[in-house]
Amino acid sequence: MAKRTTARIDPRRDRTREALLTAGRSLFAHRDVDGVSVDEIVAAAAVAKGSFYNHFDDKEGFAREIAASARREAEALVNDDTAGIEDPAVAVARALCVFVRFALERRDSARTLWRLNTGATMVDAPINRGLVDVVQHGIDAGAFTHVDIETGILLVMGTIVITLRHLFEERVRTQPKEIAQRMAAGLLRSLGVAASRADRLAREATLAVLV
Repeated sequence: MAKRTTARIDPRRDRTREALLTAGRSLFAHRDVDGVSVDEIVAAAAVAKGSFYNHFDDKEGFAREIAASARREAEALVNDDTAGIEDPAVAVARALCVFVRFALERRDSARTLWRLNTGATMVDAPINRGLVDVVQHGIDAGAFTHVDIETGILLVMGTIVITLRHLFEERVRTQPKEIAQRMAAGLLRSLGVAASRADRLAREATLAVLV
């Protein structure tokens, strides 16, 4: 009978990898990939430079992994908050509010998501899988009018991206909840939702998500 082998778990290796990812997330939150060196990453992680290449082939692959992690983090929050919601307009309003909460509570991850996820407005981008279903459902059900799937995705993602970017500005004086409510209402109206309903859904989403 062949002997069963089990992979050895090396806590130190795991800690090193996590230290590198944490350092990279913090650095990429403020600078693009080209503006951060491997030397800076290992210095911030307090590990030897050789350790970086024990875990990652190059800086670009390292950045992609951090971007994917931030994307999964945001997706999980949106999925948890919108689970069971059938109304696509409600789901879109709440998703925008979740991204605002994400930017407030997990600032480095949100900055990394905004900075590293190129192509995030494309219909076939991984981050948009759930959003495509919601927007298409809204179009099919007549909740979203005068838009096709590509335009709908651009409106939703564009609004979310500019809202996040605005929240990162240090000079912003308007309360995040108010920004979220106004942007959610404007987004729904741009998708064809009646103004009075858009305003109500945006207000309800803000109250539900941003306590």
